[in-house]
Amino acid sequence: MSIYPDINGSVALENRIEEAPPPPPELDVTLVPAPAPSQPVVVVARRRPPWVLPLAIAAVGLIASGTLGYFLYSTTVQRDSVRHQLGSTQATLAGTKADLSAAQSDAAAKKVIADYASLFVAYDGAVQTDYQNTILCSSYSTCRTAAQQLLTDLQAFQTARSSAQVPSAFSNADGTLGDALSAAIAGTQEFITGMDNDDVAKIKDGGKKVDAALLNVAKAQTALGTGLK
Repeated sequence: MSIYPDINGSVALENRIEEAPPPPPELDVTLVPAPAPSQPVVVVARRRPPWVLPLAIAAVGLIASGTLGYFLYSTTVQRDSVRHQLGSTQATLAGTKADLSAAQSDAAAKKVIADYASLFVAYDGAVQTDYQNTILCSSYSTCRTAAQQLLTDLQAFQTARSSAQVPSAFSNADGTLGDALSAAIAGTQEFITGMDNDDVAKIKDGGKKVDAALLNVAKAQTALGTGLK
């Protein structure tokens, strides 16, 4: 035994303490709750807030109005484009119609001039032929026949001229022509009367009147030629 019992006991105690085994590791114990007893699941219906339906309707209306607005805009643009094209087409048609009307008027005016000129040439040719035959006749029968044919053609010329449509450019010449034909008809009638009655004075006077009248017919012809230029 030691002479120092306290010291020996202390040392022995320290040795025991140092030689003591380490404590066991701590266990990680997690408490798991026991399952609850089985119970029926109750589904609680959630009420839709009162503003949801109006909001949805408004959203649909907004979409619809936007779509309709787009189609309305597109339709309006197309309509305006069609109207513009229609206006242009109508303007073109109006211009074409005006041109056509002007062309028709011009053609009608030219036809009137052509018809009048043809009338004058045809009847004046017959009158001039009769006049030459009357001047060149050498017997009573041939002179009487030529004079009667001259009177017939002069009257036909006057009738045709009176019923013809006279171009405005020929109005003065036509007036001169009408007076000349009337004088030629009167002179030829006097010439024929003198021949039928052996009246030399009437034959001469009638012949002079026919000469002067046919000279005025030639003047009217000159005026008509000027109007045709």
